[in-house]
Amino acid sequence: MRSRRLAGVGVTAAAAALALAACSSSASSNSSSAAPAASTGVASASAASTASAGTDGSAVSASALSAAQATVKSASTVPTGIPETQQLSSPPPKGKTVLFLQCEEVQCGYEGSGLKAAAAAVGWTVKTLNFQAANPATLVSALQTGLQYHPVAAFFTGVPQEAWQSEQKAYAAAGAILVDDYNATAPTGIGVEPGRGYGNESVAIGTTIADEQVVNSGGTAANSLIVSVPTYTVFDPMVTAYKAQMAKDCPTCSVTEDDFTLPQMLGGQLVPAVVSAAKRIPNLKYIVTVDGAFTDTLPGALKAAGLAGKYQIINGGGIATDQQFVQAGTELTTVSNPLTEGGWQDMDMAIRFAMHLPESPGDEQVPWVLLNKSNIGTPSDSYDVPANYPSLFAKLWDVG
Repeated sequence: MRSRRLAGVGVTAAAAALALAACSSSASSNSSSAAPAASTGVASASAASTASAGTDGSAVSASALSAAQATVKSASTVPTGIPETQQLSSPPPKGKTVLFLQCEEVQCGYEGSGLKAAAAAVGWTVKTLNFQAANPATLVSALQTGLQYHPVAAFFTGVPQEAWQSEQKAYAAAGAILVDDYNATAPTGIGVEPGRGYGNESVAIGTTIADEQVVNSGGTAANSLIVSVPTYTVFDPMVTAYKAQMAKDCPTCSVTEDDFTLPQMLGGQLVPAVVSAAKRIPNLKYIVTVDGAFTDTLPGALKAAGLAGKYQIINGGGIATDQQFVQAGTELTTVSNPLTEGGWQDMDMAIRFAMHLPESPGDEQVPWVLLNKSNIGTPSDSYDVPANYPSLFAKLWDVG
């Protein structure tokens, strides 16, 4: 999930120890033979998939480079407003209750904090019930318990719909909605409203980080390694989009994908395996990870291996540590995780549902930013901008 932490290991708000969906790039007719897949150095890692091999020299057309520059510039622009723009015609009714189903990950708490602050602004109550992302049955049990509080809505993150769809009818009958954010696909059916952080967001991020690589390389061919943990299927569209964009803009660029298991990551094997793979990939220039929290020790590991400064690191989502690495120059760029602000988006959805209004399109957007040295400002695990977003929501709700 774009940035949640497993006990001792990071995961994004688009992932986070939740049961959180890439197609291989094919060699183009004018490329050299495909580079061999990189070995992870860990027996249980999946085989790497490889795109067309790269060569030095100009590889990206002027038009493609210009388009990539425009994408990067747009994605790096820090928003001055919130995604929601639809003003309520009257203040929300008072005294309503919403449920927040909190997983065991640290970053789940950011969303919950935002939801509670938003509820206080409108005179509502948040009832928090815990569940374990690794055990979806606990979510079902919490949802069943939650109905006794007569909620308007129940919010949670990253659990596939098939794990909790048995509760949809009960919530629909109670006049409530279930909202599950950050999955590969948006949930559908009765008693459900789509939230944010689905495949379309991952595709946009994957395309953008590919464009960032193209821009940084100046349009020359550059080999890259993309690292993912397929347990978190929310990242699959990002990987697919990254590979597709690289194949489109730079047919002679080589992309090697290494996939790792959750036990490998929890066991501390992921970063050493990435370093090992990097050493074996010829002319490697970029290491791309779907979530910087998976690899937050990578800069230090590369330095210890005598490889400091050899590769540019790009993250599809980053916590404060990653943002600090970008500021220090040990990473090229990362993507923000507006987690607390997401709680205010949750409240906006609940308010509009309670007032029998259509969902705001802005509630289905993650206001992420491509972060670099010039625009980060103060690093934060929950990177929420603009700073005055609470007052902007309150103004929309006519309670400011």
